[in-house]
Amino acid sequence: MTSSTATLRVRPLTTADREVVLPFVERDPVRDVFIASRIRHDRALTAGGWGPLWGAFEGDRLAGVLHVGPNMVPAVDTPDALDALASVATGPGPARMVVGERFTVERLWSRISASYAEPREIRARQFVYVLTADQLAPVAGGAVAELAAPGDEGDVVEVSAAMHLEEMGEDPMVLDPAGYRRRVRSLIERRWTFLYRVSGRIAFKMDIGCAGDRTGQIQGVYTPPGLRRRGVATAGMAACCALALERFPVLSLYVNDFNTPAVALYERLGFTRAPYDFQTVLLA
Repeated sequence: MTSSTATLRVRPLTTADREVVLPFVERDPVRDVFIASRIRHDRALTAGGWGPLWGAFEGDRLAGVLHVGPNMVPAVDTPDALDALASVATGPGPARMVVGERFTVERLWSRISASYAEPREIRARQFVYVLTADQLAPVAGGAVAELAAPGDEGDVVEVSAAMHLEEMGEDPMVLDPAGYRRRVRSLIERRWTFLYRVSGRIAFKMDIGCAGDRTGQIQGVYTPPGLRRRGVATAGMAACCALALERFPVLSLYVNDFNTPAVALYERLGFTRAPYDFQTVLLA
C-alpha cells in the first residue's frame, strides 16, 4: 500500500529501510527516541513488530516517519511530510494517544481529529528535560538504587499500576491485566526498571520506557503517597539516575508544564530544558 501527497510518497517501512530510518530518527536522539527504540528493541520494521512504521519520501530522501500503533508518534523534517503522513493516521484505529514534539502533534491532530472521537484530555505543553552524568546533582544521604529483579515483579506491578492510575486516570489491571504484567516483565528483563528502597520496601521507582543508542527516556516515575514530601523522591531519583547513567550517556523525560513539584525536582537534580516541548492527546 502506498499513497502520495504532491511530490511526497508514503509507504510502510520494512527491514530494508533500517539503515535509512535509524539515522533519521537518531539525529535528535532525545526527541525521536520512541521510534528509535521501537526499531532497536521491538522489531518495529518486521512483520512481528508491535506496530507499523510509515515513511514519507521525496524521491529517495526520507522526509518523515510516523509510528501508527497504540502510541501515534511523528518524526518529520517538514510540514509537508507531516501532512502526507496524516493520510495513514486517520481514525478509527489502534491509537490511544498521539504524542511527540508539540507543534508537530498540534498540526497532525488538526488534520486527523475529525475522524476520532473527542479526546478525553489534551496535555497541551509538556516540558522535555535532559540529563548527563556531569549535570547530575550529588546523591543525597548515600542513597543507592538497584535494578529490579524477576522476583520483584509482583511489587513492581503494584506500584506501576498505582502510578498509571494516578497519572492516566485508568487502571491497567482492570483494562488489560495480562498485557500490563507482560509490559512490566519486559522492562525488568531489559534491566530498564530501577528501584530505591527504604526499610526493604520500594520507596521510589523509575523506568526507562524506551531507548536509542545514546539516550534512555525516563518514564514511570513514582513515589508511594505515604512517602512524599520527605525527600524520598529526591534521593531515590538521584540514585536511580546515577545507576541508569552507567548504561545510557543521556537521560530524558517529559513532564506536564503544570506539574510544578515534578519540574522543581528535575531541575534540582540537574536536568536542563530541551529547546522544544511535547504534547500528548489522550484518545477516548
